[in-house]
Amino acid sequence: SAVAFWALVLATFAPRARRTSLHQRGAREWWLDGLGLLVQGLVIPLVAAHLLAPLWRVLWPALQGRLELPAVVSFGLCLLGVDYLYYWNHRLLHGARLWSLHRVHHTLEVMDVLGTSRNSLWTSFLVVYVWATSLASFVLADATPYLAAVTLTAVLDLWRHSPLDPPPWLARLLGGWLVLPRDHAWHHAGEGQHGNYGANFLLWDRLHGTAHPAVTRPTQLGLPRAGTVLDELARPWTLP
Repeated sequence: SAVAFWALVLATFAPRARRTSLHQRGAREWWLDGLGLLVQGLVIPLVAAHLLAPLWRVLWPALQGRLELPAVVSFGLCLLGVDYLYYWNHRLLHGARLWSLHRVHHTLEVMDVLGTSRNSLWTSFLVVYVWATSLASFVLADATPYLAAVTLTAVLDLWRHSPLDPPPWLARLLGGWLVLPRDHAWHHAGEGQHGNYGANFLLWDRLHGTAHPAVTRPTQLGLPRAGTVLDELARPWTLP
């Protein structure tokens, strides 16, 4: 996923106009996105390895490495099963009780990959993928296929936060079932929340009536900032 991140960064900012927007980023955006990437790329893996893994060994020592699944089932368990759980997880983050922890992610004014992990410092610990991946790595006899799906999901997450829409023929092929960058852009539309809560598949939104299929991108992105960088990162519940 690190290779995909840098490849998408290079593709995103290859055009001169986008490089200009990169230079126009303020200190606030760099702090929010830089710390978000640090939490997602370093802190969460360390927590999973040094806190969650020992926790599972204490709670369920007999389950370690005991679950044997065919590779395709293990892969699908993450790509489809956890994606469905994440759909509901994401909807909860948009609910009244948890919205303050997630709101800063919706202050993105440009979809440019760097803002993929923009969130409060606490939000990642409420995302089902963190807990599911740690637990699956503990109980599966061979977690390689599952982790391959985790990597694919991470790559798709980076892609859908980018401005890199697929060519029309590929969009027609993938649209309607896979969450494309233009679909996720509507989720970030500044004029309101427009569904598309799924991580990988638009199927869940279609099933539950929250899909907002898109042919074009919204004209406006991002909610207004609600406080200081420290407030948005560390104490978002104090903000209006």
